[in-house]
Amino acid sequence: MSTRLIIMRHANSRPESDTGLDHDRPLNEQGLAEASQMSQALIDRDWMPDTALISSSKRTQETFALMMDVPCEIRPEIYLAGLDTLLPIATGIEEGKTTLMLGHNPGCEMLIATLCGTYHPISTATCALFTKDGPHWVLESVLRPEALDRFKRVPYEVE
Repeated sequence: MSTRLIIMRHANSRPESDTGLDHDRPLNEQGLAEASQMSQALIDRDWMPDTALISSSKRTQETFALMMDVPCEIRPEIYLAGLDTLLPIATGIEEGKTTLMLGHNPGCEMLIATLCGTYHPISTATCALFTKDGPHWVLESVLRPEALDRFKRVPYEVE
């Protein structure tokens, strides 16, 4: 099996938390639907991860809990991380496995642009699907919740 990486931004969340801390913001109703919808889209495409590396924030943990039952590692350093933190994590994933990295913008967008050489805006619950071809990453598709519905699951095509 090839090495595959799913870079995902958390699902839509409330603008505030009960504690007042950004880290504690929960998903809103839209986010609950997005996470479930994206889980089904990954299943439909045979892109379920073997393992996941997720931010310690409440919204990323809630997104993950609604999506799948695979081993995960909560990585506090992914919370609001920049490229200098995310790139070594992404390039250090286990060979021959599918790994989900679940985090935040702008880090997700920066990581995707660095791996494929093209900027792709990433809305909430969007997944970028990469395969590793030798030393290089190839962007296979970008799945956006707004492009998915019950009848038609069409990914954003990579040009």
